[in-house]
Amino acid sequence: MPFDIRLVAYAPNGNRLGLLPHPVNIQVSWPLNDVPALKFAYSAHAVGAQLLAQPCEIGVQWSADGAIWTENGDGRFILARREGDQLDSSGVWRYDCPSYLWVLRKAVTYAHASIAPVNGQRVYGSPTPNATAGFIMNSLLTEAQARGALAGFAWTFTGSLDTAGLTWNQTFGLGVPLGTDVLAVLLTLVEAGLIDIRMTGPRTLSAWRPGTAIFRDLTTLTTPVELAAGRDVRAAPDVGTLEDLASAAYVVGDSSFRTERTNVGSPLPWGRWEVGVRQVGVTEATAATLVGDSLLVRGAVERVQRTRELSLAGARWLPLRDYLPGDRIFAPGNAGQRVALRVRQITLTRTDRGVVSGNLVLDDRLADSEIRLRRRIAHLAHRP
Repeated sequence: MPFDIRLVAYAPNGNRLGLLPHPVNIQVSWPLNDVPALKFAYSAHAVGAQLLAQPCEIGVQWSADGAIWTENGDGRFILARREGDQLDSSGVWRYDCPSYLWVLRKAVTYAHASIAPVNGQRVYGSPTPNATAGFIMNSLLTEAQARGALAGFAWTFTGSLDTAGLTWNQTFGLGVPLGTDVLAVLLTLVEAGLIDIRMTGPRTLSAWRPGTAIFRDLTTLTTPVELAAGRDVRAAPDVGTLEDLASAAYVVGDSSFRTERTNVGSPLPWGRWEVGVRQVGVTEATAATLVGDSLLVRGAVERVQRTRELSLAGARWLPLRDYLPGDRIFAPGNAGQRVALRVRQITLTRTDRGVVSGNLVLDDRLADSEIRLRRRIAHLAHRP
Protein backbone atom coordinates (compact mmCIF):
# COMPACT_ATOMS: atom_id res chain seq x y z
CA MET A 1 0.00 0.00 0.00
CA PRO A 2 1.43 3.46 -0.87
CA PHE A 3 2.01 6.30 1.55
CA ASP A 4 -1.27 7.51 3.07
CA ILE A 5 -2.59 9.98 5.65
CA ARG A 6 -5.78 9.86 7.74
CA LEU A 7 -7.67 11.88 10.34
CA VAL A 8 -8.55 10.90 13.90
CA ALA A 9 -10.76 12.93 16.26
CA TYR A 10 -9.85 13.52 19.91
CA ALA A 11 -11.69 15.15 22.79
CA PRO A 12 -10.30 18.57 23.80
CA ASN A 13 -7.18 17.80 25.85
CA GLY A 14 -8.57 14.27 26.05
CA ASN A 15 -8.69 10.80 24.60
CA ARG A 16 -9.36 9.46 21.13
CA LEU A 17 -12.96 9.75 19.95
CA GLY A 18 -12.68 7.84 16.70
CA LEU A 19 -11.49 7.66 13.11
CA LEU A 20 -12.77 10.00 10.38
CA PRO A 21 -12.61 7.45 7.55
CA HIS A 22 -14.21 9.32 4.65
CA PRO A 23 -12.86 12.85 4.20
CA VAL A 24 -13.72 14.52 0.91
CA ASN A 25 -10.22 15.99 0.83
CA ILE A 26 -7.32 16.86 3.13
CA GLN A 27 -4.61 19.48 2.91
CA VAL A 28 -2.03 19.86 5.67
CA SER A 29 1.13 21.94 5.78
CA TRP A 30 4.09 22.01 8.14
CA PRO A 31 6.19 25.21 7.80
CA LEU A 32 9.53 25.55 9.52
CA ASN A 33 9.40 27.49 12.80
CA ASP A 34 5.75 28.44 12.34
CA VAL A 35 2.21 27.21 12.98
CA PRO A 36 1.15 24.13 10.95
CA ALA A 37 -2.33 24.16 9.41
CA LEU A 38 -4.91 21.56 8.39
CA LYS A 39 -7.87 21.99 6.06
CA PHE A 40 -10.31 19.24 5.20
CA ALA A 41 -13.85 18.66 3.97
CA TYR A 42 -16.27 16.10 5.38
CA SER A 43 -19.87 15.20 4.62
CA ALA A 44 -22.40 15.30 7.44
CA HIS A 45 -23.74 12.03 6.00
CA ALA A 46 -20.42 10.18 6.28
CA VAL A 47 -19.42 7.79 9.04
CA GLY A 48 -17.81 9.69 11.89
CA ALA A 49 -19.38 13.06 11.03
CA GLN A 50 -21.04 13.24 14.44
CA LEU A 51 -17.59 13.59 16.00
CA LEU A 52 -17.17 16.93 14.24
CA ALA A 53 -20.37 18.38 15.70
CA GLN A 54 -18.56 19.19 18.95
CA PRO A 55 -15.33 20.93 19.94
CA CYS A 56 -12.53 18.50 19.22
CA GLU A 57 -8.94 18.02 18.14
CA ILE A 58 -7.87 16.37 14.89
CA GLY A 59 -4.80 14.16 14.67
CA VAL A 60 -3.12 13.67 11.29
CA GLN A 61 -1.56 10.24 11.01
CA TRP A 62 0.61 8.81 8.23
CA SER A 63 1.47 5.29 7.17
CA ALA A 64 3.93 3.83 4.71
CA ASP A 65 2.30 0.38 4.65
CA GLY A 66 -1.33 0.81 5.74
CA ALA A 67 -0.69 -1.19 8.92
CA ILE A 68 1.33 1.07 11.20
CA TRP A 69 -0.03 4.60 11.66
CA THR A 70 1.98 7.41 13.24
CA GLU A 71 1.05 10.87 14.43
CA ASN A 72 4.13 13.08 14.41
CA GLY A 73 4.64 15.45 17.30
CA ASP A 74 3.29 18.37 15.27
CA GLY A 75 0.36 16.39 13.92
CA ARG A 76 -2.35 17.59 16.32
CA PHE A 77 -4.76 20.37 15.31
CA ILE A 78 -7.64 22.35 16.84
CA LEU A 79 -10.98 22.30 15.03
CA ALA A 80 -11.37 26.07 15.12
CA ARG A 81 -13.61 26.94 12.18
CA ARG A 82 -16.22 25.23 10.00
CA GLU A 83 -18.18 26.38 7.00
CA GLY A 84 -21.08 24.77 5.13
CA ASP A 85 -24.31 25.40 3.24
CA GLN A 86 -27.43 24.20 5.03
CA LEU A 87 -29.20 23.77 1.66
CA ASP A 88 -26.41 21.66 0.12
CA SER A 89 -27.77 18.12 -0.17
CA SER A 90 -24.25 16.66 -0.02
CA GLY A 91 -23.89 18.03 3.51
CA VAL A 92 -20.20 18.83 2.92
CA TRP A 93 -18.59 21.05 5.55
CA ARG A 94 -15.14 22.56 5.34
CA TYR A 95 -12.95 22.74 8.42
CA ASP A 96 -9.95 24.97 9.19
CA CYS A 97 -7.71 23.62 11.91
CA PRO A 98 -4.54 25.34 13.13
CA SER A 99 -1.90 23.41 15.02
CA TYR A 100 -2.45 22.80 18.72
CA LEU A 101 0.28 25.42 19.14
CA TRP A 102 -2.45 27.95 18.23
CA VAL A 103 -3.92 27.67 21.75
CA LEU A 104 -1.15 30.05 22.83
CA ARG A 105 -3.29 32.76 21.25
CA LYS A 106 -5.71 32.17 24.11
CA ALA A 107 -3.28 33.33 26.77
CA VAL A 108 -2.07 36.92 26.93
CA THR A 109 0.71 38.90 28.57
CA TYR A 110 -0.26 40.22 32.01
CA ALA A 111 1.66 42.69 34.13
CA HIS A 112 3.91 40.95 36.64
CA ALA A 113 2.78 41.42 40.23
CA SER A 114 6.18 42.70 41.38
CA ILE A 115 7.38 44.57 38.28
CA ALA A 116 5.66 47.78 37.16
CA PRO A 117 4.90 48.09 33.43
CA VAL A 118 6.80 50.68 31.40
CA ASN A 119 4.76 52.57 28.79
CA GLY A 120 2.15 49.81 28.82
CA GLN A 121 4.77 47.12 28.26
CA ARG A 122 6.08 44.25 30.29
CA VAL A 123 9.83 44.76 30.02
CA TYR A 124 12.35 41.94 30.11
CA GLY A 125 16.08 42.43 30.55
CA SER A 126 16.17 46.20 30.90
CA PRO A 127 18.19 48.26 31.52
CA THR A 128 20.65 45.33 31.53
CA PRO A 129 19.90 43.03 28.53
CA ASN A 130 19.96 39.72 30.40
CA ALA A 131 16.71 38.00 29.44
CA THR A 132 16.64 34.88 27.25
CA ALA A 133 13.95 33.49 24.96
CA GLY A 134 13.55 30.48 27.22
CA PHE A 135 13.13 32.63 30.31
CA ILE A 136 10.46 34.79 28.66
CA MET A 137 8.44 31.87 27.29
CA ASN A 138 8.73 29.77 30.44
CA SER A 139 7.55 32.68 32.58
CA LEU A 140 4.58 33.51 30.34
CA LEU A 141 3.48 29.87 30.09
CA THR A 142 3.87 29.23 33.80
CA GLU A 143 1.91 32.35 34.73
CA ALA A 144 -0.85 31.56 32.22
CA GLN A 145 -1.35 28.11 33.68
CA ALA A 146 -1.40 29.57 37.19
CA ARG A 147 -4.34 31.71 36.03
CA GLY A 148 -6.10 28.58 34.68
CA ALA A 149 -5.27 29.12 31.00
CA LEU A 150 -3.55 26.65 28.65
CA ALA A 151 -4.91 23.58 30.41
CA GLY A 152 -3.33 20.52 28.83
CA PHE A 153 -0.44 22.44 27.27
CA ALA A 154 3.07 21.20 28.08
CA TRP A 155 6.61 22.24 27.21
CA THR A 156 10.00 20.57 27.41
CA PHE A 157 12.29 23.51 28.19
CA THR A 158 12.91 25.71 31.21
CA GLY A 159 13.91 29.28 31.77
CA SER A 160 17.57 28.25 31.81
CA LEU A 161 17.79 25.16 29.55
CA ASP A 162 16.43 24.35 26.10
CA THR A 163 14.83 21.02 25.17
CA ALA A 164 18.24 19.48 24.45
CA GLY A 165 19.56 20.55 27.85
CA LEU A 166 21.70 23.37 26.48
CA THR A 167 21.88 26.70 28.31
CA TRP A 168 20.09 29.54 26.57
CA ASN A 169 23.05 31.59 25.37
CA GLN A 170 21.57 34.77 23.86
CA THR A 171 20.57 37.50 26.28
CA PHE A 172 18.68 40.62 25.24
CA GLY A 173 16.04 43.11 26.28
CA LEU A 174 12.45 43.00 25.09
CA GLY A 175 9.33 45.05 25.74
CA VAL A 176 6.03 43.18 25.29
CA PRO A 177 2.84 45.30 25.17
CA LEU A 178 0.41 44.14 27.84
CA GLY A 179 -2.38 42.06 26.35
CA THR A 180 -0.17 40.59 23.60
CA ASP A 181 -1.03 36.93 23.09
CA VAL A 182 1.68 34.41 23.96
CA LEU A 183 1.82 32.98 20.44
CA ALA A 184 2.67 36.42 19.06
CA VAL A 185 5.48 36.74 21.61
CA LEU A 186 6.81 33.32 20.64
CA LEU A 187 6.79 34.09 16.92
CA THR A 188 8.50 37.42 17.57
CA LEU A 189 11.32 35.55 19.32
CA VAL A 190 11.49 33.10 16.41
CA GLU A 191 11.66 35.89 13.83
CA ALA A 192 14.41 37.57 15.85
CA GLY A 193 16.48 34.39 15.61
CA LEU A 194 16.43 33.76 19.35
CA ILE A 195 14.63 30.41 19.44
CA ASP A 196 13.64 27.44 17.25
CA ILE A 197 10.36 25.65 17.91
CA ARG A 198 8.42 22.51 17.05
CA MET A 199 5.59 20.58 18.64
CA THR A 200 7.08 17.23 19.69
CA GLY A 201 3.96 15.75 21.23
CA PRO A 202 0.24 16.22 20.58
CA ARG A 203 0.12 19.08 23.10
CA THR A 204 3.81 19.61 23.86
CA LEU A 205 6.06 22.43 22.66
CA SER A 206 9.80 21.97 22.38
CA ALA A 207 12.25 24.81 21.88
CA TRP A 208 15.96 25.00 21.19
CA ARG A 209 18.81 27.39 20.76
CA PRO A 210 18.56 28.66 17.18
CA GLY A 211 20.30 26.73 14.43
CA THR A 212 20.73 23.54 16.45
CA ALA A 213 18.39 20.56 16.82
CA ILE A 214 15.84 21.16 14.07
CA PHE A 215 18.44 22.17 11.49
CA ARG A 216 19.75 18.69 10.73
CA ASP A 217 22.06 18.09 7.78
CA LEU A 218 20.91 14.82 6.24
CA THR A 219 23.31 15.21 3.32
CA THR A 220 26.27 14.19 5.51
CA LEU A 221 24.87 10.79 6.52
CA THR A 222 26.51 7.60 5.27
CA THR A 223 23.33 7.14 3.24
CA PRO A 224 22.21 10.73 2.64
CA VAL A 225 18.59 11.65 2.03
CA GLU A 226 18.46 12.30 -1.71
CA LEU A 227 15.22 12.96 -3.56
CA ALA A 228 15.78 11.66 -7.07
CA ALA A 229 13.93 12.95 -10.13
CA GLY A 230 11.41 10.42 -11.39
CA ARG A 231 11.51 8.37 -8.20
CA ASP A 232 10.90 10.78 -5.30
CA VAL A 233 10.18 13.96 -7.30
CA ARG A 234 7.90 14.16 -10.33
CA ALA A 235 8.26 17.88 -11.04
CA ALA A 236 10.63 20.65 -9.96
CA PRO A 237 9.02 24.01 -10.78
CA ASP A 238 11.02 27.12 -10.05
CA VAL A 239 9.72 30.67 -10.22
CA GLY A 240 12.41 33.30 -10.76
CA THR A 241 12.05 37.06 -10.44
CA LEU A 242 14.28 40.08 -10.99
CA GLU A 243 11.85 42.44 -9.26
CA ASP A 244 14.02 42.77 -6.12
CA LEU A 245 17.29 43.56 -7.89
CA ALA A 246 19.10 46.50 -6.28
CA SER A 247 22.64 47.80 -5.97
CA ALA A 248 22.03 50.56 -3.41
CA ALA A 249 19.94 50.51 -0.23
CA TYR A 250 18.77 53.66 1.59
CA VAL A 251 17.79 52.90 5.20
CA VAL A 252 15.72 55.37 7.24
CA GLY A 253 15.38 54.60 10.94
CA ASP A 254 13.95 56.38 13.96
CA SER A 255 14.91 59.94 14.98
CA SER A 256 15.82 60.87 11.39
CA PHE A 257 18.57 58.24 11.35
CA ARG A 258 19.53 57.33 7.79
CA THR A 259 22.35 55.63 5.93
CA GLU A 260 23.21 54.15 2.55
CA ARG A 261 24.67 50.76 1.70
CA THR A 262 25.93 49.89 -1.78
CA ASN A 263 26.82 46.70 -3.59
CA VAL A 264 30.45 46.91 -4.62
CA GLY A 265 30.18 43.81 -6.79
CA SER A 266 29.42 43.54 -10.47
CA PRO A 267 27.01 46.17 -11.84
CA LEU A 268 23.42 45.07 -12.45
CA PRO A 269 22.09 44.71 -16.03
CA TRP A 270 20.45 48.17 -16.01
CA GLY A 271 23.07 49.89 -13.87
CA ARG A 272 22.32 51.34 -10.42
CA TRP A 273 18.95 50.33 -9.01
CA GLU A 274 17.98 51.72 -5.63
CA VAL A 275 15.73 50.43 -2.87
CA GLY A 276 14.58 52.27 0.23
CA VAL A 277 13.20 51.03 3.53
CA ARG A 278 11.75 52.65 6.67
CA GLN A 279 12.87 50.41 9.54
CA VAL A 280 11.17 51.11 12.87
CA GLY A 281 13.48 50.63 15.84
CA VAL A 282 16.74 51.30 14.00
CA THR A 283 18.74 54.13 15.55
CA GLU A 284 22.33 52.95 15.20
CA ALA A 285 24.80 52.08 12.48
CA THR A 286 25.07 48.36 13.33
CA ALA A 287 21.37 47.70 12.85
CA ALA A 288 21.15 49.93 9.77
CA THR A 289 24.07 48.12 8.17
CA LEU A 290 22.30 44.79 8.69
CA VAL A 291 19.09 46.15 7.19
CA GLY A 292 20.91 47.49 4.14
CA ASP A 293 22.97 44.37 3.69
CA SER A 294 19.86 42.16 3.85
CA LEU A 295 18.28 44.18 1.04
CA LEU A 296 21.43 43.92 -1.04
CA VAL A 297 21.76 40.18 -0.44
CA ARG A 298 18.19 39.81 -1.64
CA GLY A 299 18.80 42.18 -4.56
CA ALA A 300 22.09 40.78 -5.81
CA VAL A 301 20.71 37.99 -7.97
CA GLU A 302 17.51 36.60 -9.39
CA ARG A 303 15.25 35.28 -6.62
CA VAL A 304 14.05 31.73 -7.11
CA GLN A 305 11.23 29.97 -5.29
CA ARG A 306 11.88 26.25 -5.45
CA THR A 307 8.97 23.83 -5.18
CA ARG A 308 9.43 20.09 -5.57
CA GLU A 309 6.35 18.01 -6.27
CA LEU A 310 6.61 14.63 -4.63
CA SER A 311 6.01 11.23 -6.21
CA LEU A 312 5.01 9.24 -3.15
CA ALA A 313 3.99 5.95 -4.76
CA GLY A 314 7.54 4.84 -5.58
CA ALA A 315 9.55 7.16 -3.36
CA ARG A 316 12.51 5.87 -1.40
CA TRP A 317 12.47 8.82 1.01
CA LEU A 318 9.16 9.84 2.56
CA PRO A 319 8.16 13.12 4.22
CA LEU A 320 7.54 13.00 7.97
CA ARG A 321 9.22 9.59 8.17
CA ASP A 322 12.63 10.40 6.67
CA TYR A 323 12.84 14.20 6.70
CA LEU A 324 11.15 17.16 8.38
CA PRO A 325 11.07 20.95 7.95
CA GLY A 326 14.49 22.33 8.78
CA ASP A 327 16.42 19.38 7.39
CA ARG A 328 19.00 19.84 4.64
CA ILE A 329 18.59 17.20 1.96
CA PHE A 330 19.67 16.57 -1.61
CA ALA A 331 17.05 17.40 -4.25
CA PRO A 332 16.98 18.28 -7.96
CA GLY A 333 18.26 21.82 -8.57
CA ASN A 334 19.08 23.60 -11.81
CA ALA A 335 18.67 21.25 -14.78
CA GLY A 336 17.80 18.49 -12.33
CA GLN A 337 21.28 18.32 -10.86
CA ARG A 338 21.67 17.20 -7.25
CA VAL A 339 22.04 20.10 -4.80
CA ALA A 340 21.76 20.48 -1.04
CA LEU A 341 18.61 22.39 -0.09
CA ARG A 342 16.80 23.21 3.16
CA VAL A 343 13.23 21.95 3.64
CA ARG A 344 11.23 25.09 4.40
CA GLN A 345 7.75 23.54 4.28
CA ILE A 346 6.05 20.19 3.69
CA THR A 347 2.52 20.12 2.28
CA LEU A 348 0.45 16.96 1.79
CA THR A 349 -2.95 16.57 0.13
CA ARG A 350 -5.38 13.66 -0.13
CA THR A 351 -8.35 13.29 -2.49
CA ASP A 352 -11.64 11.49 -1.86
CA ARG A 353 -10.17 8.55 -3.82
CA GLY A 354 -7.35 8.21 -1.34
CA VAL A 355 -4.64 9.58 -3.61
CA VAL A 356 -1.95 11.36 -1.60
CA SER A 357 0.37 13.90 -3.17
CA GLY A 358 2.57 16.62 -1.79
CA ASN A 359 5.24 19.19 -2.34
CA LEU A 360 8.21 20.76 -0.64
CA VAL A 361 9.27 24.38 -0.51
CA LEU A 362 13.07 24.43 -0.47
CA ASP A 363 15.66 27.11 0.29
CA ASP A 364 19.26 27.32 -0.85
CA ARG A 365 22.23 28.63 1.14
CA LEU A 366 21.66 32.19 -0.11
CA ALA A 367 18.16 32.16 1.39
CA ASP A 368 19.58 30.80 4.65
CA SER A 369 22.01 33.73 4.78
CA GLU A 370 19.21 36.21 4.12
CA ILE A 371 17.07 34.72 6.88
CA ARG A 372 19.96 34.99 9.35
CA LEU A 373 20.37 38.66 8.47
CA ARG A 374 16.64 39.36 8.88
CA ARG A 375 16.69 37.67 12.28
CA ARG A 376 19.63 39.76 13.46
CA ILE A 377 17.77 42.89 12.35
CA ALA A 378 14.64 41.83 14.24
CA HIS A 379 16.74 41.08 17.30
CA LEU A 380 18.22 44.58 17.30
CA ALA A 381 14.94 46.33 16.46
CA HIS A 382 13.03 44.68 19.33
CA ARG A 383 15.32 45.90 22.08
CA PRO A 384 13.49 48.27 24.49
